This record gives sequence, structure tokens and C-alpha cells, in this order.
Amino acid sequence: MKLLTKIDYLDMVFNEALRLLPVVQDNIRECTDDILLNGIRFKKGVAVIIPIYNIHHDPDIWPDPEAFNPERFSPENKVNIHSCAFLTFGSGPRNCLGMRLAYLEAKMALIEVIKKYKILLAPETKVPLKPAFGAVLRAEGGVHVKFESRE
Repeated sequence: MKLLTKIDYLDMVFNEALRLLPVVQDNIRECTDDILLNGIRFKKGVAVIIPIYNIHHDPDIWPDPEAFNPERFSPENKVNIHSCAFLTFGSGPRNCLGMRLAYLEAKMALIEVIKKYKILLAPETKVPLKPAFGAVLRAEGGVHVKFESRE
């Protein structure tokens, strides 16, 4: 049971990290029908940019959005998250097919690493991280870490 709780917490940490720093900062979809949404008319065929980074940092959606708070994704809090508020892997019928595999592989790799090493922030990393926008989101200047053996 203790291991299950830790894995649940790893899920929460992983989701919060992806909320703060989604790999892709926006997504583009094509309107399949004419629609009026919040007073804005979208015509069929128009490309719509979904600003994932902005949604993930919107204080109207996420209280204190710049804070790292894995508890946002606890089972009791997760039920209150709107389905289009956390879009790291998209939403709906066109969400990422590889989402489950990506989660599984990342968690398995991370568990193997943290079993053997402590991961420490290296002095070269500038905190707080400043996003550098491009094809994928990254930290300006990079994120430098040190591995300290647990043995």
C-alpha cells in the first residue's frame, strides 16, 4: 500500500511538472463546423490555436499558477479540474495516442534513476526557470543537474 501511495504521488508530481512546463506550448486544430463560442464566431475550416502554456498558467483556472503544487492532481482535487484545463497531451478524440506509454516509460525511467541517485540542481541552473519558447518549450540556459550516488 505504501508503494501504491508513492506511485500516486509520482503521478501528481509528473502532472504538475507537465502543467508548469508543457513540452508543446500550443496546439492547432481545424474547426469542423461553424460555431459561436463566448460571442466569437468560428467558421468551418478555420485554424484555431489552443494556447496550452497560457491555459496552464491562467490564475482563473489554476490558483497561484506559478507555484509547484502536486496536490492539485490529488484524487480529491483532480475531479474538479476541467477536462480542457490540463492539455499536455491534448483533449477529446484527438488527444495523444502515446500518452499512456509516455507516462509509463517516463515513470519507469525516473524510478530506476531515483533508486540509484539523488538528483540535485547544479549551480549553473538559473532559478526561477525562465521559459524559452520554440518548437518545444525549454528552460532558457537549460536545466543543469548533478547525480549523487545513493550508495
